[in-house]
Amino acid sequence: MPPARKSRGLSRKELQHLKEYGELDPLNSAGDDRNLDEAISSALSRSKSGRFSGKLGSRRGGSLGGRGGRRGAPKPAQQRGAKPDAYLRLLRSLTATGAEAAPTSGPDDSGDDASDASAASESAADSGDEAPDRLDSGAEQEEQDKEPAQEIDMVEPDNGSDDDDDDDDAAPFNSGAQDDEAVEAYAAHDFMDRHYADSDSELAHRRLAAVNSREYSQVPLEDAVLGAGVVCNVAGEGVQEANPQPLKQKLVGPFHKLNNGQGMTELQQRFFGWLDQYRDVACAGRTPANEDELTTMYALHAMNHVMKARERERKNNARLAKAHATGADAGELRDRGFTRPRVLILLPFRSSALRVIEKLLKLTSADKEANSARLAKEYGPDEDEVAFRSRANARKPADYQQTFADNIDDSFRVGLQLFHRSVKLFADFYRSDIIVASPIGLRMTTGAQSGDRKDFDFLSSIEMVIVDQCDVLLMQNWDHVMHAFKHMNQMPKKDHGCDFSRVRSWCLDGMARFRRQTVLLSAYMTPEIQAAFNGECRSIAGKVRFKPAYPGAVADVVAQVAQVFRRVPVARLASADDDRFAHFVDHALPELDKTVLGNRHAVIFAASYFDFVRLRNH
Repeated sequence: MPPARKSRGLSRKELQHLKEYGELDPLNSAGDDRNLDEAISSALSRSKSGRFSGKLGSRRGGSLGGRGGRRGAPKPAQQRGAKPDAYLRLLRSLTATGAEAAPTSGPDDSGDDASDASAASESAADSGDEAPDRLDSGAEQEEQDKEPAQEIDMVEPDNGSDDDDDDDDAAPFNSGAQDDEAVEAYAAHDFMDRHYADSDSELAHRRLAAVNSREYSQVPLEDAVLGAGVVCNVAGEGVQEANPQPLKQKLVGPFHKLNNGQGMTELQQRFFGWLDQYRDVACAGRTPANEDELTTMYALHAMNHVMKARERERKNNARLAKAHATGADAGELRDRGFTRPRVLILLPFRSSALRVIEKLLKLTSADKEANSARLAKEYGPDEDEVAFRSRANARKPADYQQTFADNIDDSFRVGLQLFHRSVKLFADFYRSDIIVASPIGLRMTTGAQSGDRKDFDFLSSIEMVIVDQCDVLLMQNWDHVMHAFKHMNQMPKKDHGCDFSRVRSWCLDGMARFRRQTVLLSAYMTPEIQAAFNGECRSIAGKVRFKPAYPGAVADVVAQVAQVFRRVPVARLASADDDRFAHFVDHALPELDKTVLGNRHAVIFAASYFDFVRLRNH
C-alpha cells in the first residue's frame, strides 16, 4: 500500500484556488508565482484560524484544517466548476463579532495545524511576501455596524464555472443563508456595487438633485504626487475610505506581471484610489515619464469593472435558472443596460490603442486571443517608416518622439468581447464589452450630424469612458470628442434583443449619464477640457480635478526679444474666434509681412486646428 499523503503537501490546483479566492493584497503581494505558492502553502499548513481556514477537498478525500474534519472521510459528490468555500469563509469573517474559534483536529491532524493566526503571517513574511491584513478587525466591524448592508448581489471572483475541464479537487459550493449575509456585508463595502445599485433610496435622489443642479461642495486638495486639485463632493459627502478589496482576485497575479513584478507605485495608488470611488477624474499631469503607470491603472480599473459586471450577470442567470426549475420567484434581478458595451476608451493614434489593448489582454490571462494577428498587422509599426521617423525626430523632445512613434493613423475602432477563457478582438460593437476607438473612427460609425447613417445605440449603456491624451485630441478635432459625449447614454432607437426585465431602473428613466464615470487625462489643462469636465462629468459619486502648477518661462528668455501683448476687442464670446482672426489679418499680419515674413524668420502658433486651417487658407 502506498504511504499516506501528508496533508501539508498541497496540489497545484489547490494552490491555484487559494490564489484566486484568497485575500491577496494587490498593493503588497509579490508577483512571483513560485514564492506566492510557497507562502500560501506554508501559511495554510501552520495556521489553525488563519484567513485560509476552510475545507478544501484533497485528492484523497481528507480536509485541510476543516472544522471537525477527519482523515479518510468520504468526499462529497463533485460538481463541475465547483467553488471552494475558503473565499466565503473569508467573507464571513467580515461580519464576525470576534476571532473564529480554532477548528478541532483529530489525532492524525496534529501536523496540519499551528498555534494561532500570527504564525501564518510570519510564514508568509519569511517566504518573501508581506502578510495581507486581516479583514475581521474590530475597527472594520464597528464601521459595518454603523452602516447597514445593502441588499444587492455580490460579485464574487471568477469561479471557473465555464471551464471545459472538471475540477476534481474542488469542494462543492453550497450557498446558505449565512453565506448570503456575508455576501451582502461585503457588497456594502464595494464601491461598484453601491454606485450602480438599482436602488431608490433618499440618498440617491439627493445626489441626483445636487448633480443636476450642479451644487457641489468644492474642497481644495494638495497632493504631492498628482499635484494641486479640487474635490467636488455631492450631497455633503466627503472622500470615502479605501475599498478593502478593490480588485477581483483573478486580476491580482496578471497585474503584478504587467507592473514588472511590483505592487502599485505611489502614483498608481493615489490615482487608482480616485478611480475606484467611481468619481469623475480629470488629471492634467500626464507626462512621458508616468504614461505607462497611468495607462496600466485605467486599464486595470476598466477590466476590473467589466469582470465584476459579467460575473454578476452570470450569477443572476444561475439564480433565474434555479428559480425556473423549482417554480420559485427569483424577484427582480436588474444588472445591465440596454446594450452590452460598458467601457469606451478614446485614444488619438493606433500606436496608443495597441499599447492599451495589449495591457488589457495581459490582464485577462486568456488562453485564446482571436484576431490577435490582425491587431499586430494593422496596428503594429511599419519598420521602414519607424526607422525613417526615428532619424528625422532624433533632435525632437521626448514627448514629441513618444507621441509620434510607431503607427500614427488616427482612424480606428476595435471591440473587445470577453469570454471566460478567451478574448475576441474586432468584435461587433453590440457584442463587445470594451470599445477602443479614436474620435474620428467613432464618428465614422455614428454618422455625421446631417447624414443618413446614424447608429449610436451601442453607446447607450456606457458605464465608463476614458479619454486619454486629450492634449493630442485637441490638435486633431475636439468636436469629434464632444460628438461622442453628446450621443452617449441616450435612449436607444432599437431594442437590439434587450431583456428589459434585467435593465436597471435608472437606465429606463434616462439617468444613465449620472452613473457614468468619466476619466480625462492630458498633459495640460485647456478651456475645452475644463468645459468637458464641467458639463459632461456628472457622476453622482462626485468628481476630482488635478491641475499641476507651472512656474512659467516668460522671464527666462535669454535673447533680448521685444515681447508685445495685444488685447483683442471681442463683442461677445460666441464670436471670439472670428474677431481674433479678423484682428490678426487686419492688424498683426501686415506688420509681420513688412518685417520678418519676407525673410522667412517667423513662426505663427495657432491654438486650435480650426485656426490653423483658416490661416492656411488665407
